[in-house]
Amino acid sequence: MITIKNNKLEVEIDQLGAQITHVVDLKGNFDYIWNGKAWKRHAPILFPSIGRSNDDHYVVDGQTYPMPQHGFARDLQWENVRKADDQVLLQLKASPKTKEYYPFDFTLQVDYKLVGNQLLTKYSVTNNDKQTMPYALGSHPGLNIPIDDDGVFEDYSLTFGPHPKEIQQLGINPAPFRDGTKAPFEAVDGNVLKLDHKTFDDGLIILDAKKIESVTVSSNQTAHKIKLNIKHFPYVTLWTIENATEPYLCIEPFAGLPDQASDEPTDWANKKGNNFAEPGETQSFEYGIEFS
Repeated sequence: MITIKNNKLEVEIDQLGAQITHVVDLKGNFDYIWNGKAWKRHAPILFPSIGRSNDDHYVVDGQTYPMPQHGFARDLQWENVRKADDQVLLQLKASPKTKEYYPFDFTLQVDYKLVGNQLLTKYSVTNNDKQTMPYALGSHPGLNIPIDDDGVFEDYSLTFGPHPKEIQQLGINPAPFRDGTKAPFEAVDGNVLKLDHKTFDDGLIILDAKKIESVTVSSNQTAHKIKLNIKHFPYVTLWTIENATEPYLCIEPFAGLPDQASDEPTDWANKKGNNFAEPGETQSFEYGIEFS
């Protein structure tokens, strides 16, 4: 495990998957990140695919390849490139193992940095290949709700900033695949979603985030808040275990989307939400989480 720390927060990161496993408030001595048994992960990085693939395969340049759910980056060991007290840079590079699933030479980096009460995360994807490289990238942090055991899940709300006039939800059918539709997110009242486990019984909720710059978790039961600043990401997904009452919620910035349901593997050249890096190009995505 790798630890970075400042005078407000202590963050633990597992080099297996480069996922955050703990964000501890040093004054209150409590953890913002989920570590329960019902979901074994904490904050996985999704690359080069998000969600499940049709028939667990996809097509690129006329060839069909297998692809595990959410890609493979979350299950591989990352290299510690550079570390300071309050910052660490981790890296995953293409290997014979990754090329069984993804035939591109790539470098994926994540830079975690603490600035005051904020954890800044920057992903950089470099195409080291000689052809255009399609990919999706997502972050999947699981947040303890209630925060510091103040109240219960249903006491909390999400506020979407800066006051989007209408929030659009992408259709899911059958879960976890998209059905290609988009409609107003009816569970939200203005820009506020009151949390209720029943809202998530049908599975993940993908929102069009092009006009959403932040998502704030708050409650009148606590002075603590969690605010995700996500303006660089075109989608944000909400998820917790279906038909359960586990005290956590994943708020997931996505640069990419799950497959639209089909009987055939999806051709990534035409997949909605995919990013395309040209040879030698590096593309970056950043977001911050304010813990207060």
